[in-house]
Amino acid sequence: MDYEITIIGAGIAGSVLASYLSKQGVEICLIDRLNPFKIEEDSEFSGRTAALNLASINLLAQLELWNDLKEDATDFDRIYVWDSEGSSKLEFLAKDIDKIKLGSVITNNRILKEISKTLESSANVDLKFNREIDGINTKNNSVEVITGEGEKINSKLLVGADGGRSIVRKLVNISTRTWSYGQTAFVTTLKSKKRHKNTAWQIFTSSGPIALLPFSNGKGANISLVWSAENDYAEVLKSLEDNNFVLELEKKTESILGSFELQDDLRFFPLNQLHVKNYFSKRTLLVGDAAHTIHPLAGQGLNLGFADILSLQQVLISARRRGEDIGTNKVLSKYENSRKLPNLTMIAMMELFKQGFNNTNPWIRLGRNLAFQTTQESGWIKKKFIKEAAGLT
Repeated sequence: MDYEITIIGAGIAGSVLASYLSKQGVEICLIDRLNPFKIEEDSEFSGRTAALNLASINLLAQLELWNDLKEDATDFDRIYVWDSEGSSKLEFLAKDIDKIKLGSVITNNRILKEISKTLESSANVDLKFNREIDGINTKNNSVEVITGEGEKINSKLLVGADGGRSIVRKLVNISTRTWSYGQTAFVTTLKSKKRHKNTAWQIFTSSGPIALLPFSNGKGANISLVWSAENDYAEVLKSLEDNNFVLELEKKTESILGSFELQDDLRFFPLNQLHVKNYFSKRTLLVGDAAHTIHPLAGQGLNLGFADILSLQQVLISARRRGEDIGTNKVLSKYENSRKLPNLTMIAMMELFKQGFNNTNPWIRLGRNLAFQTTQESGWIKKKFIKEAAGLT
């Protein structure tokens, strides 16, 4: 056997999993069709950020990564949500659950850069980058990965952490349920005239939700933008010059943070939802975006991936200690059973939010206002929402 576990996909999810397992003495082969650790200096401020909840921060702390990462992270201790089409407002505070913060915002590339240092120096991790995957063959006691160069890599278990367009998922014939949100996400970094006050702002509009996240890149930006626009409206936004895009954003956000200046290139991509029917096949399983993608409105995508990793490593390490074969369906089903329902529940919640806030029916709007008011006035409901968002349930 070449390795105990082969992981395909060295993005954040795959690299964090490799780091976690290698510290437990597991021999890992980490493969990627690119070299994600070769990060250009400027790309660290490319506008793609992650809003890490407390559970994800704790995971990175366990890997002894957070002490260095936190210097480049921006904490938020307040989440302010409002409905631009009505009078609904919600405020979630860290102190309501006896915490000093609810999460931190940091660039994806900064996280990957820190993890790469650990993996490049690990004796238990073999990095194989710039390799395409041509085939996967499952045997009785192992699984074989064949690269484009004809290399054959054998292990007890194969993990697909290769994103929403997973080649692993395709090669082992794990089917999915996929549909379009009918929206396009616009992401960039901004400099706002007013201070963010360590608040994450979420505005629901009839044309899609807007998130303004506190952020610092050391070059003037203090806000990370994620604007999910209905596709028809998105085409209008794409046609605007930068200054007119900013003016439209200021109007939609009711100038809550004053005027904005773009600090990075504006990027956009279609939003689709995906969930696999099964999280594993013979000696192969999926984690993170390879298993599920979700609407970015609550910033839960990476956090769900981290939750997958935490659950998976617990299942695998427990099986190893009992002397079990970690690639058996008996072991892999424990991982699926621990993650399928929580992930589906979060996907359903995001769909409910999207549909509810995109509806202009006056009765639906009244219902939204009542739901917001009830949540704002009910201490235990608010605490439940806050703990869910922070990953503390």
